[in-house]
Amino acid sequence: MRPLAKDDPRQIGPFRIIGLLGGGGMGRVYLGRAGDGRTVAVKTARSELADDHGFRKRFAREVAAAGRVGGPFVAPVVDAAPQDDVPWMATEYVPGLPLSTAVHDWGPLPEHTVRLLTAGLLQALSAVQAQGLVHRDLKPSNILLTAAGPRVIDFGIAHSAADTALTVTGTALGTPGFMAPEQLVMTGPDITGAADVFALGGVVVYAATGDGPYGSAEPQVLMYRTVHEQPQIDHLPHALKELAAACLAKEPQRRPALPDLMARVGAPGPYGDWLPEPITEQLRRLSTQLGDPRAQDTATPPPPAQAPASVGFEGLPTRTMTDPPQPPPSAAPSGQPHRPGPPPQPAGRPPASGPSRRRMLAALTAAGVVAGGGALAWTLRPDGGAKGTDGAGAAAKPGGTGQPDGRLPQAIRDKGTVTVGSDLTYAPMEFVGNGGPTGLDVDLAEALGRELGVRCTFQNAAFDSLLTGLDAGRFDLVMSAVVDTKDRQEGRETGSTTRRGVDLIDYFSSGLSLVVRKGNPEGIRKVADLSGKPVAVQRNSAAQGYLDEVSRRFPAPLTLRTFDTPDEVYADVAQRRSLACLDDFAVAAYTAATHSGGGALQLCGPQLGPVPFGIAVAKTGTALRDAVREALDRLIASGAYAKILKQWHVEGGAVPRAVVNGGR
Repeated sequence: MRPLAKDDPRQIGPFRIIGLLGGGGMGRVYLGRAGDGRTVAVKTARSELADDHGFRKRFAREVAAAGRVGGPFVAPVVDAAPQDDVPWMATEYVPGLPLSTAVHDWGPLPEHTVRLLTAGLLQALSAVQAQGLVHRDLKPSNILLTAAGPRVIDFGIAHSAADTALTVTGTALGTPGFMAPEQLVMTGPDITGAADVFALGGVVVYAATGDGPYGSAEPQVLMYRTVHEQPQIDHLPHALKELAAACLAKEPQRRPALPDLMARVGAPGPYGDWLPEPITEQLRRLSTQLGDPRAQDTATPPPPAQAPASVGFEGLPTRTMTDPPQPPPSAAPSGQPHRPGPPPQPAGRPPASGPSRRRMLAALTAAGVVAGGGALAWTLRPDGGAKGTDGAGAAAKPGGTGQPDGRLPQAIRDKGTVTVGSDLTYAPMEFVGNGGPTGLDVDLAEALGRELGVRCTFQNAAFDSLLTGLDAGRFDLVMSAVVDTKDRQEGRETGSTTRRGVDLIDYFSSGLSLVVRKGNPEGIRKVADLSGKPVAVQRNSAAQGYLDEVSRRFPAPLTLRTFDTPDEVYADVAQRRSLACLDDFAVAAYTAATHSGGGALQLCGPQLGPVPFGIAVAKTGTALRDAVREALDRLIASGAYAKILKQWHVEGGAVPRAVVNGGR
């Protein structure tokens, strides 16, 4: 999920909009909140499409199609208004991960999970076909994995098998690699439910192997393979291989009917523990972070009898933070391995309860309704600028900047590319108008690439999966506000060793910062000056946990005004409803400098408990680590590093030199 931009709506129909989930060729999808607290996904149409009468007919048909399909394995329509100036449709939002994200981040699913996935999808397709519909675009990114089973989403091109008048003649609708041959050959048979059975076979292959039935290639290549070649299913377990082969038959009439497949696969469920633990844990966090009062019933199985009634960060019992009001800058980091973290706590003190904004955004990035499949990737050229890629991360060798640095590993010199894992949901990182990314990490990586004579190919992923991806060799580096802690260095997660560990090249420092109105008319110098006063904070953030605790030690408790989004927090201060807000330094500094043109807010006082952020390198990558560290030191010495930080208004987070594993 990304924060709302200035031109994004704050209200659509009866729903308050709290974030942007994604978008595509048709329009945008927002995360909304209903009056009863329920979360919904609100899909809107682009204005130029809304002016097209033919499009309005198709959108109305999509609403009608989705509204006719029911059952536990589809996302039900909550409300819609295809006649509004900007047509929209809201579906129930259940905390879930797209199958494409889960497989990308954690690898292929176990055989029993694939069987239960298939059983649920068969039920969903049966509900679709019972209404005389064909989904036409069943693919991994249109399938959500939830704790209660799979859910099929996005009926954007579903149509009635008996009424194709609104289908554009000669146009193939669907996703190459999962489309049936008859969808690609315009002179072929009519599109029927057999096309969805073909797509189901492709989904089975993808879930069990991590790749589609025709591999990964350009769309035109996938289309050719679909029509002329046999699917790649040799590596599937025997039972799944037979199932996939039957579904992927070239001729529609040779594919089994849904009742036959249901008899072969078996009944759906039970789904109590159907997913691998890393995915289940991510779903628990999503449910808690969304704060939807219905989430416990709709998205997660009931807790065991001995589970605590109050559940907080990481699904552990909520704990109370009892640190002093202002932890000294030298205090040790919290050591939590999954998040940039709240300010460091004194030894023996528990961290703040609830998820930090950084973790909430990272988790939402991987969840809900997303457009397209695969990870977002882009390439930073050594001569400056960003170039989008198709997700494969391919890039040619650098030109115009000399040969790659001789201290780099030979494999990186040969390909001329360093792959950087990142997560765009932490300021100062954002998207520019053409859809490409920009921000502190992007600019710094571009400068490092110039120093090293290579291209930096970024791949966006959920924050929790970044170090796992580094350990698995998907990334050469990870650069995404990763707090340098001993646990991270040694590969530990919640006390147990789960990875081989990393080295962290510290490149930035960030804690919590106060933000006040420009000129600081109230003369605030520290948090204690806010005793008894209104303070704005994002709900369930580390900053709220900190303020909740220190407020107890003040003569008069703070009046905390909590909000769902950063925009609401800063607007509350700018509009003089709150005297100040508390936020992560990098977010606070960037927002204070850019909010309403930069003339309304300013930082106040020093950072609270700053901790180092590091560029992560695998323990075995010492040559790459040393080359990057030396390149960063050169940027610091030349002043280029300071200019980049100043451009993003975060010069207060500068480090004097690149240190390896400087955290504690």
